[in-house]
Amino acid sequence: MNVHIFFRTCAFFSSRAGYPQGAAEIFSLMQHMGCEPDRASYNIMVDAYGRAGLHEDAQTVFDEMKRLGIAPTMKSYMLLISAYSRNSNVSKCEEIVNQMQKSGVKLDTFLLNSMLNLYGRLGQFAKMEELSTVIEAGPYIADISTYNILINAYGRSGFIAKMEEVFQSLPSKNLKPDVVTWTSRLGAYSKKKQYQRCSEIFEEMIDEGCYPDGGTAKVLLSSCLSEDQTEQVTIVIRSMHKNVKTVELV
Repeated sequence: MNVHIFFRTCAFFSSRAGYPQGAAEIFSLMQHMGCEPDRASYNIMVDAYGRAGLHEDAQTVFDEMKRLGIAPTMKSYMLLISAYSRNSNVSKCEEIVNQMQKSGVKLDTFLLNSMLNLYGRLGQFAKMEELSTVIEAGPYIADISTYNILINAYGRSGFIAKMEEVFQSLPSKNLKPDVVTWTSRLGAYSKKKQYQRCSEIFEEMIDEGCYPDGGTAKVLLSSCLSEDQTEQVTIVIRSMHKNVKTVELV
């Protein structure tokens, strides 16, 4: 096996296991053995620190990569943004986006959706709406994830009318709601314990040919106000998923 691949694989699994120190030790050993880390190796370290909430360490690794003349890619920037996003550091994420543009890295829908989600998660709706307008204006292509973010943000904050407005606009954009769309919409009514409305949306979801997953089942169950309703929902979901492992109702 190629030495770079071996070290990267070890560091990657340490990162995903939530052990950034282990990834750092592998990274250091790699250098000690005269095997200079490549861009992929640096990306793994940025990701490792970011996942652990150590955004300053992630930034240090990112800066070191640039100092050595290794140009960051879209993935490199995304991992750094993710690190700061976990700490809800909006200004730093915006700064990184500006750096990307100055460096000639073209922004894409995935990146902008990440920023859209950050704004929505923190309740910064003015910025969220401004960015969604930018995405829709082009040259970016708004996808179903773009609108799922808006639907979830509005629904989670109780702005039902705004949520429904976005949902009803999907056909005009030639987009079909997916399971995330329907589940986010259900979640808004579930929070208000509107069981009847949730049942109606669930039936609409099935009629449209979109079938529930584990998240949908849990959201629907959380809307129940009585044991009878809980039993009714459980029976319906299980009848649709003969493989009970697909949907955890516990």
